[in-house]
Amino acid sequence: RRRRQPDLEESQYETDYTTAVESGDELDREQWHRLYPPIGSDGARQRYKEEFAAELRRYKELCAHMDGVNECLAQLGKQLDEVPEDSAQYQVL
Repeated sequence: RRRRQPDLEESQYETDYTTAVESGDELDREQWHRLYPPIGSDGARQRYKEEFAAELRRYKELCAHMDGVNECLAQLGKQLDEVPEDSAQYQVL
């Protein structure tokens, strides 16, 4: 069985550009500045980039894992559709 590699198919997991704006309504300006202080140096910018890259890698790994889980569930669902509900095999599946 072939699993999707996290580095491939990046566009599959892109979000719409409006998502951040909609979720941003939940935090006020002060909270945003505490969580994400302004970038004041090249070092700070580099740290932000590294943190983002690490989190993006983790997100893609989780998405790949969920793809595998969903594939397994789909296969089980297919198998369940092929056997009678009152059969012993159905209970095993």
